[in-house]
Amino acid sequence: MVTDMEMVNATRRRALLDDFRRFHRCAGPGKLDEADELDRLYTEDIEFRDPVHTLHGRLALRRYLRSLYDGCERIDFEYQDELLTDHMASIVWDMHLRHPRLRGGQPIAVRGMTLIRFTDRIFYQEDVYDLGNMLYQHIPVLGRVIQHIKRRLAA
Repeated sequence: MVTDMEMVNATRRRALLDDFRRFHRCAGPGKLDEADELDRLYTEDIEFRDPVHTLHGRLALRRYLRSLYDGCERIDFEYQDELLTDHMASIVWDMHLRHPRLRGGQPIAVRGMTLIRFTDRIFYQEDVYDLGNMLYQHIPVLGRVIQHIKRRLAA
């Protein structure tokens, strides 16, 4: 039998995950101007990891997101699948971005996954994605080298 307390906790977990997805779905610098939004989602001592960074603290995360959003013409997420447990969630997503210095400003789609750990707010986030697909293969000279290596490995 589900108790009222368990139902409240399940409702809070679902609300946190929904808020996380809504915040990142259509990302941009304007979202970071709403300081309470980031404060409501993340603990002060959030640990954030991705293929390039390991950051500690909400201020460091805010700076990173601002630099990411300021460089892109467009960045948003389409969520595919998720798993939610008592203190952890994983979310599979497709990120769509446009950056003037990557792929001639043409859209890039990258599949990735986010793992979050939380209590009442998120204290750990790890984003996993193919950095080559997002970045390296779209840099003119380096991209040709990576494509050549991929063709050789596939042969």
